[in-house]
Amino acid sequence: MIDLGGFSMSTGTMTTMVIIFIIYSLVIVGLGAYVKLQSKKVASDNLASFLTGGGGLSAFAIAMIAATNSMAGGTMVTAPGLTYAKGFSGGIIYYAGFLTAAFGLGAVGLKAAILKQRIGAVSFLDLFRLRFRSKAVVSALSITCVVGLLFTTCAQITAGAKMFAAITGSNQYYLGLLLVIIITVVYTATGGVKSMAKVAAIQGVVMLIATFSIMGILLIDNAKTYGSLSAAVEYMGTTYPEMMRADSVFTFMNTLGTVLFCGIGLGAMPFAVSVSMTYDNHKVLKRGIMISCIIFTICQGLMCATGPWAHNLNPDLVTRDLTTFYVATNLLPSPVAGIIFCGVFAAIQSSLAGYCMSAAAFFAKDFFIDCVKPDMPEKKQKTFSSVTILVFAALATLLALKPTDLTQFMINFALGALASAWYWPVLCGLYWKKATWKGTFWSCVGGFFAYMFFYIISSVIPATKEWWIVNTNNTHAFVFSWIISLILMIVVSLATQKDKVPLGYFQVFFCDDYNDEYAKNFRISSKKSK
Repeated sequence: MIDLGGFSMSTGTMTTMVIIFIIYSLVIVGLGAYVKLQSKKVASDNLASFLTGGGGLSAFAIAMIAATNSMAGGTMVTAPGLTYAKGFSGGIIYYAGFLTAAFGLGAVGLKAAILKQRIGAVSFLDLFRLRFRSKAVVSALSITCVVGLLFTTCAQITAGAKMFAAITGSNQYYLGLLLVIIITVVYTATGGVKSMAKVAAIQGVVMLIATFSIMGILLIDNAKTYGSLSAAVEYMGTTYPEMMRADSVFTFMNTLGTVLFCGIGLGAMPFAVSVSMTYDNHKVLKRGIMISCIIFTICQGLMCATGPWAHNLNPDLVTRDLTTFYVATNLLPSPVAGIIFCGVFAAIQSSLAGYCMSAAAFFAKDFFIDCVKPDMPEKKQKTFSSVTILVFAALATLLALKPTDLTQFMINFALGALASAWYWPVLCGLYWKKATWKGTFWSCVGGFFAYMFFYIISSVIPATKEWWIVNTNNTHAFVFSWIISLILMIVVSLATQKDKVPLGYFQVFFCDDYNDEYAKNFRISSKKSK
């Protein structure tokens, strides 16, 4: 038996889980190779096909990419661990994240789909090259994207490697690290978005099976242990009242900030808005939004609720983030445990794939190719994007070589900074006609550094952390940086109205009647941009 702190696992179960994981890994790597071969056969092996899948993805593929990118390892690991320790309220608050897909595919995606067809955009920031005619704006968004996603990727890799080491009982952290990143990079770098779409469909199904299995067995075992589910709830409320309290995790202001951050802040994230470039049909988009929200609702909602039910059966787990694996290895048959093991890694890998593709699109294509070396041959562009994925993954892996207990802090810092930098530039850039390139630039940079400052004083430095809790009622740092970014966008834009783009480009972006010459030649004239 392998002791995992508060529960144990047999070597037979471990062996079964590893075998199923190997089969699963071979399948998704094989899919990447298959997509690569098919792309060569149909002569679509170019940068546009690599980054957007040619714009012809199905509603289900779009939904799976959006949903699995949004959920990440937090849905399968961190959320159950949080609610195991703090109760149902933590899960309800984080559940606001289901709006991410609706916002990213809806508010952002509708406008992006129209503009993509008008100008033949390859990446999301192509729209902002047209909108603002500014290399400064594209560079700021690209660089903040890469910096933020680098730390987020590092945190996800670390979480996956720790899970592998703990569950295999081998303490092979570095082996787990290599498996997590190599498998993801292989299928992402070979097949691009089309490979992501096929793998995301498999990963989404695996996560659904894992979710239903975990929640189902927890309810069944609680009913058996206490006589009925109502008796189990009554026992929970009497013995562990904090599990049922609404204020057991956050203050009101911290709750408000967390809901804003998870509900709408993450909707403008690079990996969320990139999905808007993968479809051409509005009906496909609408179906994708509905499917994505349903999948997220099921997985996130149910997994957030598993923690207290697991606590009812075993309150002695030493490592709370192993709640999912306690259920898988102690309450379910070994084959199902193997599927759940794959489900956890599917959540992590799908997010990593989205981060890597964002790095390829925003740094390689938008920053380096478009801003630094616009004359790069088409054949070299896709190669450079693939190399960017490899380098990005290597840097994140190097950061993860020394594991830290502050994994979730790394995720929160990186995602919060990105949300602060991207939210108002994306929303105002798409819909506010008075936004200027200077207002957008300073909104992005100001939001990013404001979050860094507020996050450090509210969560890192002990002395200022105490001051923050007392004087701000522990308000989420995102609220302040979000407001500062909005103020910078409005004030600077209104003060620089003379810097508006030429009317022809403005009409392409906002009007039904426009000159096609401006739409099709925006990249050529962008060499003259600011």
